[in-house]
Amino acid sequence: MKMIRELGKQFPNVSITKTRGGHLVAHVGTARVFLAATPSDHRAIHNIAAMIRRAERGLNP
Repeated sequence: MKMIRELGKQFPNVSITKTRGGHLVAHVGTARVFLAATPSDHRAIHNIAAMIRRAERGLNP
């Protein structure tokens, strides 16, 4: 999946797995960021990256 590869390059310390329901979850340290598996918004990758950055800083994503 293109989105996972892009996020993997941008955030090498974040692991992304698939949930039983088909969504994606990014594990950022002890925080978890839930993502849509098929985002429909053209800015989705940018918004997801922002949520991961907030989680890395310890802010509420």
